[in-house]
Amino acid sequence: MKNAHIIHYIVLLLILAGGIGAFYYAAPNTDTQFIIGVVTSVAYVLWGFIHHAMNRDLHQKIVVEYVLIGAIAIVLLATVLKH
Repeated sequence: MKNAHIIHYIVLLLILAGGIGAFYYAAPNTDTQFIIGVVTSVAYVLWGFIHHAMNRDLHQKIVVEYVLIGAIAIVLLATVLKH
């Protein structure tokens, strides 16, 4: 079970590191950066759902938490990348 947690968090690290790397690679194209940010945010939210479902502790409160964090990230990114 402990190995599964390690694998889960390695996948999360790869999602976030890949998103950050792609975001910087896409500079200065802010439209592409925004799309990358949205995709990374959605991947983060899906990762959270899958992770907690596999741990059998996916509850409405956790779903709301992940969705809100993803939405906040997208709103902040849209604000920062605004022309």
